[in-house]
Amino acid sequence: MYNNLDKLLPFVQRPARYINHEINSHKPDMANDISICLCFPDIYEIGASNLGLEILYHLINEKKLARAERAYAPDIDLEKLLIEKDIELFSLESQTSLKNFDFVSFSLQCELVGTNIVNMLSLSKIPVFSKDRTENTPLIIGGGPVMANPEPFADFFDLFVIGDGEQALETILNTYGQCKKENKTRKEILKELSEIEGVYVPSFYEVKYNDDLTVQSVLPVEDGIKQTVQKTFVDIDKAFFHTKKIVPYVQTVHNRLNIEIARGCIGQCRFCQASKYYRPWRARNTENILNLLDKGLEATGYEEVSFSSLSCTDYKNLEELLLKTNEKYSSKNITVSLPSMRCNQFSLKVAEYINRDKKPTITFAPEAGSNRLRNVIGKYLSETDIVNTLTSANAMGWKTIKLYFMIGLPTETQEDIAAISDLIFKVKKLTKGLNFNITISPFVPKAQTAFQWQAMFAAQYFNDVITKLKKTIPATIKAHDYKESIIEAVLARGDRKLSKAIYIAWQKGLRFDQWVDRFNYDKWIQAIQEAGLDLNFYVYRQRQFDEVLPWQHINLGITKDILYKDYIKGISETDSSDYTNYKRDINLPKNYSLANNLPTQANVRVLLKFSRKGVVKYLSQLEQIDFLRRAIKRTALPVAYTAGFSPLVKTSFGPAISVGYESDCEYVDLYMTEKISEKCIIEEIARVLPEGFNIEQAKYLPLKFPAINALVNVVEYIIEGVNITDEQINNFLAQEEILIKKVKKQKETIIDVKQQILSVTKLSDNKIKMLLKIKQQDNVKLSNILCSLLNLTDNEIKILYIKRTKLFVNKDNLFYEI
Repeated sequence: MYNNLDKLLPFVQRPARYINHEINSHKPDMANDISICLCFPDIYEIGASNLGLEILYHLINEKKLARAERAYAPDIDLEKLLIEKDIELFSLESQTSLKNFDFVSFSLQCELVGTNIVNMLSLSKIPVFSKDRTENTPLIIGGGPVMANPEPFADFFDLFVIGDGEQALETILNTYGQCKKENKTRKEILKELSEIEGVYVPSFYEVKYNDDLTVQSVLPVEDGIKQTVQKTFVDIDKAFFHTKKIVPYVQTVHNRLNIEIARGCIGQCRFCQASKYYRPWRARNTENILNLLDKGLEATGYEEVSFSSLSCTDYKNLEELLLKTNEKYSSKNITVSLPSMRCNQFSLKVAEYINRDKKPTITFAPEAGSNRLRNVIGKYLSETDIVNTLTSANAMGWKTIKLYFMIGLPTETQEDIAAISDLIFKVKKLTKGLNFNITISPFVPKAQTAFQWQAMFAAQYFNDVITKLKKTIPATIKAHDYKESIIEAVLARGDRKLSKAIYIAWQKGLRFDQWVDRFNYDKWIQAIQEAGLDLNFYVYRQRQFDEVLPWQHINLGITKDILYKDYIKGISETDSSDYTNYKRDINLPKNYSLANNLPTQANVRVLLKFSRKGVVKYLSQLEQIDFLRRAIKRTALPVAYTAGFSPLVKTSFGPAISVGYESDCEYVDLYMTEKISEKCIIEEIARVLPEGFNIEQAKYLPLKFPAINALVNVVEYIIEGVNITDEQINNFLAQEEILIKKVKKQKETIIDVKQQILSVTKLSDNKIKMLLKIKQQDNVKLSNILCSLLNLTDNEIKILYIKRTKLFVNKDNLFYEI
């Protein structure tokens, strides 16, 4: 267990990624005999938004199946520190090394996370390859939609969960607990686990190859192992779903309450792997969703809720759900988002419920430009539907529409590419002031889909088409890196040999390959070649029906015959008729009127005083502001709200505090609609604060009294861990000028801070007190002044203990403490 974060976090860019105690996180139950670390192979800001990982985290802890903790991929700065200081990668909650858990699981959301998985295992001192692990090594589990073809990652994992994880993981933990009591060996435990529905143990299967490098067979290595692994799935209306979402300290990619309203998709898109992996379509009962919404908003203080599924507008009772949500929460400044809507007028109908008089960007995915090609890919959406939807959206007030298209689709021609431009021009002529943001992505054939046999288009084709579209379409065009798509294609339909290529890519320093600025195509090509593999074999080769596919022993519930018939049907499509087979009521709402999100009257103002100690000192000022606003919203206080599209609790904050500093004096002006006792305010806020934050005081101020940030002009600090004499302090202060170099936006200036330093007092052998003036211009940070006073480097200053103790108003040489 690593218990000295103060030696690591001052030296990383975003330390709040690596601290615990977030609202609704679980304190680790160290007495539980079984432990599991749920890992996400990307940074915290992305992983913390993953709904699947959070469902499992709460399920395990609330049912006490095991001690469940979390870990996310460290960014490059922390990785370097871990290696330099020989510290193993640790969990978020208890800072326990990953190698000391019984299980370490990874959620694979895309194929390009392989190098991050290898990196996290290596940083944890866990053998990267399953064959090298011993009895005392944790069992490594993989899950997520990439499990449609787990083979390229097989050498790194002890077992995979194919399908939904809720029931499977519960059974895995219970079975493991029994095996542990019986002192079974690692192999015996894996044998027991392999009998669970949805569990795939790759070491129990042998892959044989033909002379042409295609797969000859994937067969069990011994009797008693199932020939194929059947996907597991749950009834989501009866399955566990948490009521208290974790509220991160940092801004995440989806910083909102996320409620899954359905799983699966009723669409027929032949390219879509997710719809095959998550089938069948299962919807949550509307009343259950509303119950989860009530509890979730109360527990989090979020201003936005997302009703999520692969296709939100297919949810049967969506209109009822939105109406009831708006009736209850529109006056409480809650906004609703639907992340996936079909391009039809029913989507505009429901968009009216969630946007009312506000019209942000609305997003649709036609995928292809022509009717024929949309029919080929199973996206049965007519041009008439698209044009009517986009023109209606413009008439209803939308000025910007985001569209997604793919290129390199099976049977695609230059006429199909031209149809994208033609479609945009047609809509432009029929609308006024409508702008388009268009994302172009290369099509990547995926395992377990109707197009799994299809060869990918050549790299030059993607380059030429993207260049052409950028020149011809009157819109903002963003194109996905086609080289990244090529490597994705290698892994999407690859076999076990690719584990070696992933490992070599990691050895070459590759990390975060799913990030545009971190991806390195040339090094990937080198890794594939050094592994003795041929990229063309995996990407540009047309598969035959009778070929044994590397993932053929993974059964998602759709037979190979059915997929192939659908494939032939798709590529044989020639019909360009303007029709759709998707029908739903599209009558726009009539006489629909709800209260808009308006600012509420601020009738009283109360000044709140907080302290922050421990790991929460690593929050930045902006992170602290967001956190405290959301915490206050979870209370029953009669708070006032700001105006705007996303109203916030009306507050103003005191002077900014630096990351890494503790404080006894964090101030917030809170505006409320009515006056209640200070004691009640303190009790309500104390109820919602996590460990590390305390509310110290609440007192009323006149509404028109100046803001706290405008009043304060002097700050007192206590600094511990210093080595300085009184003589050195006096000599420092006796200088005619105290010049400090300040760098801002790569511009260097020299500032005299003598007038900013009011006093420096030695309190003990290693402790001083400083009183600094806050200047409106040319203000210099305490850390810069300390570097000059103590003759230390910036890194040496970071390991000092610093606390902000008091704030003052200095007027006419008199000091008034706030």
